[in-house]
Amino acid sequence: MKKILYSLLAVIAVFSMGTFSSCSEDNEEFITATEDDFPQILLPWFSEWENGEPVEYKNISRDVEFVDSATVTPALYTTVQWLIDDEVIHEGLKIQHTFLAGEYVLKIVATTTKGKSTSRTGILTVRPLESDPIPGNEVGDRQVVPGSVVKLHGTNMDNVVKISFGEKEAATNFVADGDNSYVKYTVPADLALGTYRVTLTDIDGNVYGGGKIEISNEAPVVTEETLWEGEFNVTWDTPFRELQSQFKDLVVAGDIVRAYVTGEGQGTMATGWWSNILTGLQDPDRGDIMISGTMVLEFVLTDSSMQLMNEQDGAIFVGDGYTITKITKE
Repeated sequence: MKKILYSLLAVIAVFSMGTFSSCSEDNEEFITATEDDFPQILLPWFSEWENGEPVEYKNISRDVEFVDSATVTPALYTTVQWLIDDEVIHEGLKIQHTFLAGEYVLKIVATTTKGKSTSRTGILTVRPLESDPIPGNEVGDRQVVPGSVVKLHGTNMDNVVKISFGEKEAATNFVADGDNSYVKYTVPADLALGTYRVTLTDIDGNVYGGGKIEISNEAPVVTEETLWEGEFNVTWDTPFRELQSQFKDLVVAGDIVRAYVTGEGQGTMATGWWSNILTGLQDPDRGDIMISGTMVLEFVLTDSSMQLMNEQDGAIFVGDGYTITKITKE
């Protein structure tokens, strides 16, 4: 009986020694990384770049905090920095940050105590809320000259009272010209050339992201393509239908359609069913533009505009008392 007991104890001892030895070896392997090793970012994972540009990493609403964490090696000898548009905003493995609406270049940099570093880069997209001021991306709005008077088109812009380029502020004047709504402002004359992330402030003091605007020596060259030219008198009985079926094939969302008009009356761009091309509303809420003298009517088309054209028999110009002499797109 004693022999059996001694044998069992011996087996247990051998097994325990093997187990402890294995754990010890594993631990030794785990801590073999030194400050001389090249750092690696194990998490988060970023997709491969496309056409030489980083791709979207995360897409969140502006009312949601950006929360993330990084896993790196050698962990004991590596620090992590989080950069937005090449500026450090946080240092540490975990980050919790709130962003205004916009598109940001997010970069994570891991650096060892010996100065070796690696990085990962992706795009962080922060979506505005539907009720926010949402400026568009027209080239003419996004490249401006210091001291010039310019427009910033968009949605829900009526409460915007200030546009800021960093510390430089420009007061705005909201213009609602029928379907063509925008804020008008003077670019600060002492702004250095470069690209600025701008903010919009409303009458209540709330601040919103406005994307980036480039300050340049030259305004962008705006190229217009003439879609129709002539002389057409628009009346309630004779709307402009010359491009009705063609419009949906001539334009895309984001294009600016301009109608060069003269006269004393009212009118707007509409679908074949006489619905406003931007809002889809019909008379009496269609929102015709009052025309007096020579004017240029602008319509920044949206995805909804294209859908309306397809569903409501193309696009026309309706109204009364004015003459169209040219229609262009940009």
